[in-house]
Amino acid sequence: MSRRGFSLIEMVVVLVLLGVVAGFAIPRALKKSPRSQVDTAARALARDLELVRMRAIAAKRIVRMTFVQAENGYTAFLDVSEDRSGVITGSREEVTASRLLSRGKVNGVPGVELPNGVVFGAGAATSGPEGLPADGAVTLEGDRVEFDAGGMVRPAGTGGAIYLVHEGDPKVVAAVTVSGAGAFRAWQYVEGEWVDAK
Repeated sequence: MSRRGFSLIEMVVVLVLLGVVAGFAIPRALKKSPRSQVDTAARALARDLELVRMRAIAAKRIVRMTFVQAENGYTAFLDVSEDRSGVITGSREEVTASRLLSRGKVNGVPGVELPNGVVFGAGAATSGPEGLPADGAVTLEGDRVEFDAGGMVRPAGTGGAIYLVHEGDPKVVAAVTVSGAGAFRAWQYVEGEWVDAK
């Protein structure tokens, strides 16, 4: 008589083997590569810059985004003065008014911390995208960018780049450029060339 199907012991053995294989494969599949971590951080930074710029336009007030390299993060402040003078003091109230999505603390106020493994820096890049220098992690004056009530960069026509690098691999670099008109673009540094980070 021929045997049909599987015994309970055979099924248990197969399930245990599948569990062991999955135990090794799933964590590796879920781990992001250094390139993915840096590119994701650059795209998130470009989105946050656009959100802050749009907040300046909607509130008809000056907004400043400050990059704090020592704390590996950034935060935004909105001018909350009665006369809309543009004076920004760096208070918690200004951060809350900016409505930047907070994912941590920077300089003791809500802000955005870069993901683990990603830091400010130009790494192995010897020059920046669009002819910008790569001589520092942030090439914006005062490590910050300000938007006026119309969403334009202050002072008018200034711009620069923010560089991100994987702390374990200096060849994995990304940049976000800020034009004087308030446009942003994320870039990848691939084999010595800057390409659009799509």
